[in-house]
Amino acid sequence: MLAVTCALAAFVTSPVASSVLRTKSDIEGKSLVAVGALPHSPENGSLDQYCEGYRAKKLTATGSQVAKLGWIVTSEAPLGSYQIVTFASGFNPGTSGLCFARNANIAIFNGPSLVALAYSSRSAKRPLGVTEPLESGALLIWTDPPGFPVGELHEENNGLRLTAVSPERTFCNRQAVVPNVYGKPIDAARKFLIARGWRPMRPRERPDELDWARHLARQGVVEAETCSGTGMAYCGFNYRSSAGRLSVTTAGENPRVVSYKVDCRAH
Repeated sequence: MLAVTCALAAFVTSPVASSVLRTKSDIEGKSLVAVGALPHSPENGSLDQYCEGYRAKKLTATGSQVAKLGWIVTSEAPLGSYQIVTFASGFNPGTSGLCFARNANIAIFNGPSLVALAYSSRSAKRPLGVTEPLESGALLIWTDPPGFPVGELHEENNGLRLTAVSPERTFCNRQAVVPNVYGKPIDAARKFLIARGWRPMRPRERPDELDWARHLARQGVVEAETCSGTGMAYCGFNYRSSAGRLSVTTAGENPRVVSYKVDCRAH
C-alpha cells in the first residue's frame, strides 16, 4: 500500500488540512482529504519499457513537482481553480499491452500548493487512474484498463467532492447525451443507447465467420463490427445520432462496456 496512505495521519493535522477547504467522498473505499505535503515515492520513478506509455508525455510545473518526488505522473487536468495530477509509484506489465498501477493516487493543487489528496483503501479492487474532462466541468476518474470509471471529481461549495459516475454524460455542446452504460452487458447497454436516440450502425463489411461479432449479430446486436480473438476479447460497436457518431468498446467473453467515444457531427 502507498506510503502516502501510511503518512496521512500526519498530513491531516497540517495547517492546510485544518483550513476551510471542504472535502468529501461519496465513494466507498475512496477517500478525499485535505493535506499539505506529498512524501517521496517508495520507488524510484522508473518504468519498464513495456509500460512507458503510461507516463504523461508533457508536464506542467505542477506535474513536475510530483515527478521530482519520484512519482510517475499519468495525467494532468484543470478543475476550476485547481490543478489535478494523477500519479503512481510504478506499473506491473500485463496481457494485451496493458499495465497495472501500483500506489495510484490523485493530488489536487491550488497554484503551487498541494491542498488535497484522493486515495483508495487497502481493500479497494479498483485503483484511481487518469482523469478526463467532462462538459459539466467535473473530471471523470478512470481505473486500470480495461476497467471502467470509478467516479467523478467535482469542485463545489468552496470545496472538493468525489461522487459516483453520473447517470448520463453530454457531448457536442450538450447536443448528444450518452447514458452511463459502463459495466453493462452490450445487450442491455444498447437498449439504453437506443432509448437516447443512438441508432445502431451495421458494419460496412460483414464480420468473418470466426469473429465473435458474427455471433452477436445473429443474436440481434447488428452493430457488432469486430472482436479480437485473444487477450481481453475487445469488441467494437457503432451508433449514430443527429449529433454525431458513438463508438463503444466492450471486453470479456460476456461483452461488457469498458469505454466509448463520441465523434461530433461524424456519421
